[in-house]
Amino acid sequence: MVQEPTFKRFLPVAALLATGGLFFFSTGLTGIRPLVLVAPVPVLLIAQRVSRRAATLLAFLASCVGGLNLVGYLSRLAPTTFVVLSILLPALAFALVVVAFRDAILHLRHPMAFLAFPVGWTAYEFLLSTFSPHGTAGSIAYTQADVLPLIQIASLTGIQGMTFVITLVPAGIAAGMLTRDRRHFLAIFLVVLIVGFGSLVYGWIRLSSDRSGESIRVGLVANDSTVRYYESTDREMARQSLHSYLRAASVLAARGASIIVLPEKIVGVTEAYDREILDSLSAFARNEHVAIVAGLNRIGVYPHRNYAVALSADGSIQGEYDKAYPIPGLETGYQTGTRIFTPKIAGIPSGIAICKDMDFPEWIRNYGAARTQMMIVPAWDFSVDAWLHSRMAILRSAENGFAMVRAANNGYLTVTDDAGRVVGEAASSDRSPVMLVCDVHPGTGRTFYAGAGNWFAWVNLAALLVLLVAVSRRLARRFSTHPS
Repeated sequence: MVQEPTFKRFLPVAALLATGGLFFFSTGLTGIRPLVLVAPVPVLLIAQRVSRRAATLLAFLASCVGGLNLVGYLSRLAPTTFVVLSILLPALAFALVVVAFRDAILHLRHPMAFLAFPVGWTAYEFLLSTFSPHGTAGSIAYTQADVLPLIQIASLTGIQGMTFVITLVPAGIAAGMLTRDRRHFLAIFLVVLIVGFGSLVYGWIRLSSDRSGESIRVGLVANDSTVRYYESTDREMARQSLHSYLRAASVLAARGASIIVLPEKIVGVTEAYDREILDSLSAFARNEHVAIVAGLNRIGVYPHRNYAVALSADGSIQGEYDKAYPIPGLETGYQTGTRIFTPKIAGIPSGIAICKDMDFPEWIRNYGAARTQMMIVPAWDFSVDAWLHSRMAILRSAENGFAMVRAANNGYLTVTDDAGRVVGEAASSDRSPVMLVCDVHPGTGRTFYAGAGNWFAWVNLAALLVLLVAVSRRLARRFSTHPS
């Protein structure tokens, strides 16, 4: 009996390490993002040469290797059990999708069988975002959040369209390398070309649309040196922290800002002095003739409140918004907001959300359905995730057609237009207050996705079901013909 050459026996391990390594260096908080477009290819190829059990194991381990890039970050924020599940659950999903791709290619023998991979992955991400307390965190779509032409597809499909395109590419590469039928190769090539290039063309067209209407000047400020006061119940500390923000805000007002946004939880407030804090904000807005949105941390009562208050330029309070998605664990005991808040701020139909709320497209789509033209977001990041979390929020702009003004401690001050283009950005600092002033055009407040919702995700779920049924029938027919 002739043994396989040693290098061939090593191929499964090489594929595992290649895919795992490519995911490690292209996903996570930072990375060489284009590598994600080829990361699955080695495992997709080797899956056709090994048993289903071996393909499942290889894909699972490859995803685990890639997921190690988030261990350090997650271990700072969550218990070990959560960290382990955050690696194992995506790995299991990846393994199942790879096996679906393997079986579709081997048993359907149809040029479109390769769609099992993008359809499966897109369906998985949608289901996960529907039930996860962390929303769309972890979606592969966010790796390409800076590719402006690509993110425009989200205005039609939500980020599921981005996930589909991103996973379509490696599936097409692998299927093209596997087929020996020229017609199949041509069909695969044309599908990848039409969908991929078509998405980019749509993006370029949307980016070139006219945004020459009136702009508004916004001002943002963050001061990392005062974040430690967010749980303080000391009146004097609260007063000093707020006044440090208002001194910086007065500079922004002098530079022409009509709306000033302060971060999440800038100060802890209690029943003893909450009126004083609100009166100070009101007096500032009235004296400087600016609208202001500030995030406050209401403590001393249960449940606590992580909320934002909006004040008009005459100093009157327009309303308050409670964070809808408190961070599990870190914000246990906080009231959960149940209603969106859509005040007119400086005459612009606006919406207010707080930090993690922007991770949940379905919640933010309520603002899109309400024709919101500008989203104002007090936020607080964890420094190392500053880029990623700001970009997750930016995709909500592209999905719903609103400009966004996001002020984050331990993160970025970010202003974007309704296409997700960064108009202005600055990193917060603990050395002194960081300020940002820029002009931004309010969005149109209209996108197809905002009106139609998750239609594309449901199409993928239906397509996945059809593929699974087709493969199951083919396998059952073969088994009945050759029971041995």
